[in-house]
Amino acid sequence: MSKPNMTSLYGAAFGFNTDRRVKPVHLATGFFVSILGRTYGNEILNNVVAFNDGKELAGNYALNNLHKELRRDGKIGTQIGVTDLHVLRKHLRCLAGNDEAVYPVYGEKPGFGCDYSTTSSRILTQTRDNDGFAGYFISRVLEVTAEGRFIIEFTRKCLENPSPTLREVFQPLLDETSQEVDLGSRYEPKFGELSSQRLNGVAKRMVLQTKAVKLLCENADALVATETKLRFVIVGLCLWLFRYLLQEAFQDVRDVPDSRILLADVTGETDSRMRAQSRWSYTRLREGLVGGFAQVAAQGKFDGCLEAWEWVKSEKRGRPKFEEFFRELSLRSGLAQPRASRIPAKHFEPQPDTLRVLVLSTLSVAADFISLPDLLQRLFETWGIVFGGRSEDPDLLGQLRYSLDEDRDLATNSRALVELLRDLGLATRFSDGLIMCHSQPRF
Repeated sequence: MSKPNMTSLYGAAFGFNTDRRVKPVHLATGFFVSILGRTYGNEILNNVVAFNDGKELAGNYALNNLHKELRRDGKIGTQIGVTDLHVLRKHLRCLAGNDEAVYPVYGEKPGFGCDYSTTSSRILTQTRDNDGFAGYFISRVLEVTAEGRFIIEFTRKCLENPSPTLREVFQPLLDETSQEVDLGSRYEPKFGELSSQRLNGVAKRMVLQTKAVKLLCENADALVATETKLRFVIVGLCLWLFRYLLQEAFQDVRDVPDSRILLADVTGETDSRMRAQSRWSYTRLREGLVGGFAQVAAQGKFDGCLEAWEWVKSEKRGRPKFEEFFRELSLRSGLAQPRASRIPAKHFEPQPDTLRVLVLSTLSVAADFISLPDLLQRLFETWGIVFGGRSEDPDLLGQLRYSLDEDRDLATNSRALVELLRDLGLATRFSDGLIMCHSQPRF
């Protein structure tokens, strides 16, 4: 049996293609293009920042040719020599090459995609749907609710900011004219039309997470610069997307979210029991997602792509290719660690930036203080993350067959979390031992 087109299968399950590695910058590009409806070619920018050390490319990617081209068009001053341009390219590549997602796409390698560190609509370029239309799908779901529309408008406002730093840096290299893009016209031939029933259903199931990202936007607007606002939005949408996958795949426990928890270990002790159980949590969710396809099929969602589903059952024993998507999304959003590919065992441990996003998605900047248990409860209810500091956690983890001691494991982990929150300026320990959490440094 030859392998059929799998796109329709993943689309029926989740609404986009999960058979790929998707970085946050890919999701950012897809989401930004979806809400703006336009891109810029920015070929000169690509000529400057897309190159390989030790490997000379042809055309305007070649240093000498590029220098002549930029000098002729007045893009660089006469005092800038070839050596100076090479040094400048290295600096600009670091600014533009978010997560090594920039490739030469004009002339030399037309098949590659290209995603820049987008902090402005003028730097927005899309040559390939690297996110598998995940950004487009999220935008359609957000359009359904008032909270979702707030997120879209907030993002659009940030992208249209007239003077973000990176736009100023790249200004001489940017195109003046844009090209209109209708991602919907590319989406429907691959995945079919997104019905209002499906969009409304997803929006309803993701209402808590959408409200959390809205709160994150409101806090970011009051606290950080434009570039960081957009970073917060994308990390927040990565968290939204990760939670959505769990909501859809674990159909049989949709009303019992406890089984979808992310047990986070922040102790830093690689050989601890807490670390081992967090690794099991990571594996448990990954395997549950893969196995969840059978539950999706039982609901009749694969009726329009039975050939693809039959191929998965016969050739893959019911296990579609999904592990890469799960790994990339969890690692690069900062939910899981370590990122090093040579270490196969992963565990849930929010990186500091991601932990800040998590807190700012559940605690308003307008609020004064909330207790640590209250913060942990909000993180659990919204994102399913468990650190072990709630009074309910020992019983919950025991029911789910985690093997942890309340004093030696959970208490140690919660104390480590408090220290991390204090380092981030998100918690204060008062003289009586009371720990209170807040959205910004208080002293």
